[in-house]
Amino acid sequence: MAYKYLVLDSLGRPVARCMSPEGLDAPVWRLEASDEDLERILSHKNVTLVGTSEEWAAAEGRIVRHEGNQVWVEAVRELDGTVRENLRMPVQFQSFLYPVSGGWKGRRLILSRDLSCGGVAFYCAQDLGNGEIAQIVVPVTSQPLLLKLKILHQRPSSEPVPLYAAEFVDLLREEESMIREAVFNIQLRYPAEPGRGTPSSGDTGKEERK
Repeated sequence: MAYKYLVLDSLGRPVARCMSPEGLDAPVWRLEASDEDLERILSHKNVTLVGTSEEWAAAEGRIVRHEGNQVWVEAVRELDGTVRENLRMPVQFQSFLYPVSGGWKGRRLILSRDLSCGGVAFYCAQDLGNGEIAQIVVPVTSQPLLLKLKILHQRPSSEPVPLYAAEFVDLLREEESMIREAVFNIQLRYPAEPGRGTPSSGDTGKEERK
């Protein structure tokens, strides 16, 4: 059985993916990676490994040597599950937001900013209040998901369209698993492109109907 991990740099940014035949139980971990991922890993002295499976831990280590496509990392400390929960992947996808508790009707176009196992940040011209409940279509999972979320607050942004932070609520276990899988694959499959911009108020502020 191979244990799969996402590799983060010292600032918590995802840089590569790797696998380990033995996992992280030993004092020194033996990791295997592709040529491209290995180059990214070796550009750092310390790395954080976050398991892609729900039960696998996160830990920080120090690179000690490498040979071929393998690198050995000395364990430094074990990290709790909040590292995985709070890991946000920058990704842009267009989707729709549907009201549940808000006073507006129809649907609104949104553009995502980042996605984590616990929530999503997105641009939307609709005025959304803290605590408001809505539904969002997340299209980057293995199957599109219609998920319920709660608006937490408006995040600072230099864009003319408001940027909102929201957390997912009432997730089923299967939905949690699908989101986690998407988050851990998203960095290479759907890289964020800052130059793509945000939706304009002209196409998100009005009511959209199917």
